[in-house]
Amino acid sequence: MAIVLATILAVAPTLAVPALAQAAAQTPDIPAPWRSVPDLGNLLAQDRVSGPAQAPISVVVWSDPECPYCKQFSGVPDAAIARAKGKANLAIRMLPLPFHGAAAVLGGMAALCVADQGGTAAYYRFLGDYFAQTGGNGRGLPGGRAAVVALARQDGAGDGAKLDACLRSDDTLGRLSAEGDAAERATVQGTPAVAVRNNTTGETIMVDGAIDGETLDEAIALMATRSTRRGPPPADYSR
Repeated sequence: MAIVLATILAVAPTLAVPALAQAAAQTPDIPAPWRSVPDLGNLLAQDRVSGPAQAPISVVVWSDPECPYCKQFSGVPDAAIARAKGKANLAIRMLPLPFHGAAAVLGGMAALCVADQGGTAAYYRFLGDYFAQTGGNGRGLPGGRAAVVALARQDGAGDGAKLDACLRSDDTLGRLSAEGDAAERATVQGTPAVAVRNNTTGETIMVDGAIDGETLDEAIALMATRSTRRGPPPADYSR
């Protein structure tokens, strides 16, 4: 686990605004706090998608298990997807930030491991429970690693041997790193980052930071009305 932790902290994005951020713009008919960003592309194969897979709108969230603003935002996107009544789906991706240390990495890896055994519902259940219990800002759960393992087993990773192997696996590390790489390409500037994509046109808007449910509802409704691309074209990178 020490090797895995050192590796992920070394490769985690610093979230300094990358070159692609130059393509991001405040499109005149996109209301603040949203900004237009390059097309995120289709959801990733490893995304844990809540809601209809073929929904016309996707909400993509990058979240750090130890981020206090992510803790504040927990449950908001899930509720918005429920209110969208089949018109939107949700993918929450892990982005443990280096300054939140080992606890954020462990929380992110545990979430992926829970999804491996318990599926999408277990993944979102674990995230909600983790945010409810963490002290945040790198403090982690009371009880440390043992408490995270116990929560993961409670929420869907019932096979303890598989869970332990997953938490020590380079494959889990690679998947966690891939979600960070996607954040960097998408011009994410911090956590939580919330993107709303029209899956017909590819037009995508993003906001950095926690927002309320009404703001997210309005963004989903807005993007559903936009049948012609008006934002920046897709970024030139391979997915």
